[in-house]
Amino acid sequence: MQINRIPKHAPGYTILDNGHVVRKHSLSWAARGLLGYLLSLPNGAREDVRTLAAKSVEGRATVARALRELEAAGHYVRRTVRDPVTGRVRTAVSVHEVPLADKAVHALPPVPVTPAAGPSGAGKAGSASLRVRTVRRKEPSVHPVATVPRMTEGMGLLIELGSREPALALAGKPLSDQAARVEGLLAGGWSADALMGILAAPLPGKVTHSVAAILGGRLTKVPPVPMGRGTAVKPVAVPRPRRHECAGRDGLCGRPVGGAGEPCSGCR
Repeated sequence: MQINRIPKHAPGYTILDNGHVVRKHSLSWAARGLLGYLLSLPNGAREDVRTLAAKSVEGRATVARALRELEAAGHYVRRTVRDPVTGRVRTAVSVHEVPLADKAVHALPPVPVTPAAGPSGAGKAGSASLRVRTVRRKEPSVHPVATVPRMTEGMGLLIELGSREPALALAGKPLSDQAARVEGLLAGGWSADALMGILAAPLPGKVTHSVAAILGGRLTKVPPVPMGRGTAVKPVAVPRPRRHECAGRDGLCGRPVGGAGEPCSGCR
């Protein structure tokens, strides 16, 4: 492992640059701490995920994630090189206090070794070359974009009802279902103001059903066509005023009077 430090730092101390290491907020705390430890090592140190995890309370998963973060930021660089003497391929690692600007150096593919005849014991001619493992990244699944329902006059009426009476607000499928009923009544001749007056009635004292069920019940009781447009509507029974009788003649009169305890004209 090759360590690249700023030359002005004195030996025997690990002095870290604030901008590139200590206060680099784009890196996690784990990545910054691991970078500080790697920069304290001398050139030629041999460290990997296993040895780093053995020297810390974090597991291998945390160390591997921090190394990937440093590699993406340009502080931890891995190059695939070939030994000119033996022809073997190895990975050379370098740690940089100042990150490399060229990130393409991280993506160099490993160079396969071409088999060649050599001295006795060095290998067999025609032996298989090193296999290059290709890691295919899983493409992120594309979720279908949800279609926004078309705004109708019935939806507008129910949305306005919810803005006036928050307890009667609807959304989602209940809104679209009840809006379809409102559309049918509007097509039958009902005005928006009339339907708004019917739907805006106060909720009962004890609510045992959902708001959609309550509004649906109110819409079900509305006749398809308003009164006077060909559909007879049953008149609403109006309670009659209470009848009062004259209590004259020791309660034997019984003539109707205007109020309780009021005598009639004959008894008066």
